Amino acid sequence: MGLFDLPEIPVVTLEAEMGPYNSFHISRPLVKSSPPALPHKHEFYEVFWIATGCCIHFINNHRIDLSAGELVFIRPDDVHAFQNREKTPCRMINVAFSSQTADHLLERYGAEFQGRYFWSNAEMPVSVSLNQQGLDELARLEAALDQGARSLARIEGFLLNLTTGLLPTENNVPSATPQWLARACEGMRDPDALREGVPLMIKRTGRSHEHVSRTFKRVFGQTPSSWVNGLRMELAARMLVSEDWQIPEVALACGIEDLSHFYRLFRQTYGVSPMKYRKREKVDLVHPLRSQKRA
Repeated sequence: MGLFDLPEIPVVTLEAEMGPYNSFHISRPLVKSSPPALPHKHEFYEVFWIATGCCIHFINNHRIDLSAGELVFIRPDDVHAFQNREKTPCRMINVAFSSQTADHLLERYGAEFQGRYFWSNAEMPVSVSLNQQGLDELARLEAALDQGARSLARIEGFLLNLTTGLLPTENNVPSATPQWLARACEGMRDPDALREGVPLMIKRTGRSHEHVSRTFKRVFGQTPSSWVNGLRMELAARMLVSEDWQIPEVALACGIEDLSHFYRLFRQTYGVSPMKYRKREKVDLVHPLRSQKRA
């Protein structure tokens, strides 16, 4: 019988750990070598990351190797277990919180969170590969969270800092993404990297263009070009609202020399032209009445 072939999957609750007055729970377990713990699911959400060492993550009928810096967003129905795969210790940091907290965040910030992080509908949970700088910043956020009351406001603040502060500098990648590809995706939100685009990402992998494209399509469900262009449109939207550059300058800053192609991509992404998007979204905080009149 396979690891996931149990007649009934155990469901873990937070009641014993959290108590009646706590809104979240933090643990720092060592992952044991053998045998792997029985797979389980939860009645809560959790985010965990590997602080040191490496382990095997048995998740939703898959086996994924995790190393230090890997951050994973676990949903209640995800079925998983762990096993250390080397002699050196593997330390995990785990932050667990209630489904009510997750529901509140999605209700309030749905436009930003829908389909991302804990709210992805994909078979596998969202996984992010942090570089050392990101891992150090995450350790700072975790230490700050641990130094006060286990209150609702503090867990919501941690989750917002994580998803809107730390992670925009990283890249959400599916948990099945090979490490060589995840590393190549790191930093592609940087404008200098976006200007170079797919050739830079291919170069960072050390693999052939054909191999990268084939793997990318299998893991991400899209081509490297469409993924990079999505990042470019996010950058363009921010620049249109926060900068006074002309639209051709915005296109070049995003690495797109063909202006008609830029217009087409932007309209496909946001449903309106760049000019209409700027008029709709931009607010002049220095001359607000003039901004309202223009709108």
